Amino acid sequence: MPRNRGVTLVELLFTVAILAIALSIAAPSFSELLSNHKASTATQDLRSTLDFARESAVHSGQPLTIAPLEGNWTSGWEVFVDPDNRGVRAPANPPLIIHGPLGIRQIQTDSTSRRYIHFTSRGNSIQPNGAFHSGTLTLCGDGDSSFRIVINKAGRIRTESGATETLCPR
Repeated sequence: MPRNRGVTLVELLFTVAILAIALSIAAPSFSELLSNHKASTATQDLRSTLDFARESAVHSGQPLTIAPLEGNWTSGWEVFVDPDNRGVRAPANPPLIIHGPLGIRQIQTDSTSRRYIHFTSRGNSIQPNGAFHSGTLTLCGDGDSSFRIVINKAGRIRTESGATETLCPR
């Protein structure tokens, strides 16, 4: 009658060693994948908020502003009606959207997008002085990929991707 044999200690240790080697090779790649995904998701969140602000300004006929929380885009942002193009929400005026921190390293802006982005009822993006606003928001992740959101003078928005070393020099 054949005897049922279990796994020997040597076989078990050999299997564990092979798994440890495979995981040590896969872990850095998985970490990089998660970092790149986090930056991509953050970009999609900010881009969808900008699209919402522009479209809502056109549909409602009211100018809208998207402004960073605490003066820092990395801390989050809020969207609100801003008829005077001041970039500051009045206490009596409730925000339409509030978005918290994204969990990425930083968001770099050009000088015209640092304080806020304002969309008119025509969908244009303008500066406080009434001039056309065109600018960029660069989302710097911890992985190899980072993203840039570009707003042209007509208020149209596009997204670009690139290497973190190129878009976000340290």
